[in-house]
Amino acid sequence: MTMRWYECAPGLYEIDEFDCASCFLVVGEEKALLIDTGVGIGDLKWLVENRLTDKPYEVVATHNHGDHIGGAGWFDDIWIHPADANWKGDHTEPTLEFRRDYAALIRRREGKAYEYDPNTDIRPWPKEPAFRAAADGQRFELGGRTVTAYHCPGHTPGELVLVDDKTKALLCGDACNCNWLLNGTLAPNLRGCAQVALEALQRIAAMQGDGYDPEKVFNFHHDFRPVGKPLAPNVLPDLVCCLESLLQGTARYERVPDPLSPTGGDRTVARRGDVMVSCMNGDLEKAMGR
Repeated sequence: MTMRWYECAPGLYEIDEFDCASCFLVVGEEKALLIDTGVGIGDLKWLVENRLTDKPYEVVATHNHGDHIGGAGWFDDIWIHPADANWKGDHTEPTLEFRRDYAALIRRREGKAYEYDPNTDIRPWPKEPAFRAAADGQRFELGGRTVTAYHCPGHTPGELVLVDDKTKALLCGDACNCNWLLNGTLAPNLRGCAQVALEALQRIAAMQGDGYDPEKVFNFHHDFRPVGKPLAPNVLPDLVCCLESLLQGTARYERVPDPLSPTGGDRTVARRGDVMVSCMNGDLEKAMGR
């Protein structure tokens, strides 16, 4: 059993974890950087070390949800923003139960048969990794290549996005995608949460051009893009505009099927172009005062 991987650009790999999530590996002349560890299906560590690079590498998490740090227990340490370091007790904590349930949800949603066995290939962590505090603006020097992490709260309080200076790719975890979930714990009310997220994303959007190529934005779930290919360049601007419309009271709301519902439920979203925004912690429309 081996996960698929794709070389998006020289030294930039997307590892597809059976449609559950993607991890990215950036390889420099001296070191490499693994970004996220997925749900933890199979042996990501073996894949990185035996198929993708023979260089030493570090591991960094974009955020603390179980579909992104579920494989962290096979690594000695992992960088994470301090605002996301307290990941225990949340409904997305990377417990064995969460990881298996999430993988089952994706299997049902995709209607596919995968070659892994959930009971043998989704295993308890052999150890708990040491969590290292990643700072806004932190640079990972890989040799002839630098990856810089930027704090971008919105989906979680400590969400990080990373820019690879060699390819000008923006690797953004769940900070930007077409089916975006706003975290309801960033501020005392949801309007405040939307404001925090908007300001963070406006900052990242302003970096395009000199910082990253807007046609090389990769989120870490490929349900709205082909594997190995970036998001459409309008997704980040659409997300920013959608958050602006929420705060201005002009958002267009819809009821849509919820792709993360285990029972096939639906939810309220605000829509702008190709982007749907919903609330992780309740009904978005009601919370915004509509």
